[in-house]
Amino acid sequence: MSSLEEVFQNRKHKSLFITYFSLGDPSYEASPRFAKAILSGGADILELGIPFSDPIADGPVIQKSYKRALDNSAFSMEQILNTTQEIHKLNTEVPIVYLSYLNPIMQFGMEEFFSKAYLSGVRGVVVPDIPFDAEDYLQVFEIAKKNSISIINLVTPATTKKRIHAIKKFSSGFIYYVTSYGVTGERKELDDSLGKRIAEVQAETKLPVCAGFGISTPEQAEKISQFADGVIIGSSIQKIIEANHTNLDNCEAELNRFVKEVRERME
Repeated sequence: MSSLEEVFQNRKHKSLFITYFSLGDPSYEASPRFAKAILSGGADILELGIPFSDPIADGPVIQKSYKRALDNSAFSMEQILNTTQEIHKLNTEVPIVYLSYLNPIMQFGMEEFFSKAYLSGVRGVVVPDIPFDAEDYLQVFEIAKKNSISIINLVTPATTKKRIHAIKKFSSGFIYYVTSYGVTGERKELDDSLGKRIAEVQAETKLPVCAGFGISTPEQAEKISQFADGVIIGSSIQKIIEANHTNLDNCEAELNRFVKEVRERME
């Protein structure tokens, strides 16, 4: 399994395409099918969301996906890990990143979560509801590092240079740059200063910087791929699942088409 560092070092494209979808929506049986369609479309890294009842950083599309996942079957971290392992077997060269809030990790047990996550193919975790300088964060960081999993920190347009300098000590894999204020979701326009800001974060952290939150179209992905090390798209992918979740064959075809179109525009 390639580490995040190796994937960025050995990339064939200037910018990697990181795709997000929520596990268990509409079922855990469907998730590997969606992953297969996305992988064959050209995704370089898979970001998988762990359903949570109070996803404060996520917009309505992803919030609804979590609700469907939690309503359709009983939540189980073991089910999450087993499904992730099944997805990992589809292509062991593509790293998996989890997006999880802190509560499910702590409820399961941090040591067990990170050790089993690594065995399931996970190489990075984004935890949006925990500040990097909080006591819980330090514990999460140390346990993740022991299990060769990167904790991927968020940087926003409001993050100061001083704070970025402090964050880099506890960062590996890549930096997740939040392109706009607010929660996840589609945006019609992106800030014109985005390229300059990402260059500043790259220079300060010496890590790849991947842009997410609000990127929804192939045209936006193409523009951002000119200066970001990676482009993260979630809500647009999740909207395809929402619109087609009652017909899995259609859903697979639409996911593959969209991912392929974005990947081609990013060339």
